Amino acid sequence: MKLTLRESPPAPVDGSVLTAGVTAGDELRCGRERLQVGDLFALSGDGDGLVLEGDLSRFDGIGRGLAAGEVVVHGDVGDGAGVAMSGGVLTIHGNAGTRVGAAVPAARSGMTGGEIVVTGDVGEEAGAGLRRGLVAIGGRVGAGAGLRMLAGTVIALGGFAGEAGMGNRRGSLVSAVPLTPLPTYTFAAWGRLPALELQLRRVKALGLPVADELLTARWARWSGDALELNRGELLVYDGPSKLGLASSLREHREEGVS
Repeated sequence: MKLTLRESPPAPVDGSVLTAGVTAGDELRCGRERLQVGDLFALSGDGDGLVLEGDLSRFDGIGRGLAAGEVVVHGDVGDGAGVAMSGGVLTIHGNAGTRVGAAVPAARSGMTGGEIVVTGDVGEEAGAGLRRGLVAIGGRVGAGAGLRMLAGTVIALGGFAGEAGMGNRRGSLVSAVPLTPLPTYTFAAWGRLPALELQLRRVKALGLPVADELLTARWARWSGDALELNRGELLVYDGPSKLGLASSLREHREEGVS
């Protein structure tokens, strides 16, 4: 089924109802009002999957709780895309707001399965509380990515902002752009990672422009968070030679955080 946005809503919308099986008569909470899906969207086609088109940056919670199937968005989305997912695939061809694939308020864990792909940038705390599953972003990821993540993987082809992996227990964060890890992370090793290569190939198959050099590259592996017994990891692409890694390590020591 395909839903094409007619016009931008007058207030933020709870978009969690926009999933497979949605009908024109289903209600959407828009600010203090309630509108029907057919008031904002033109519906066409049928089938198991859902395609959304238009600027949905005022729609929060798209893909919330997705358990199976596929939701594809051609446009930007608001906050909380894919929160509490347990399966299926959510693909966003655009930018997304805060807390992509994160936990719902007051919940200890976020996604428990499934895959989220965002071709653009995303806001803060992507993958916060992630337990299982994959969150892959083609652009830049805001601060606090992987906050208190339990497991799973967050990939940022455009790199992470500050505080990536704070409170990470057993999760993997992957940055295709060099960065300075938190002081609670310790350099562990440098080399090729076959398991990561498989994940990157999967991400490429899902539509992200993964450069071929990343598939066979060597990566710097940092263990952390030390406050969680160093069982998580931060994997950083550091260029085709060890010179880049040496430079990163030197800068890390000069800042007094090694």
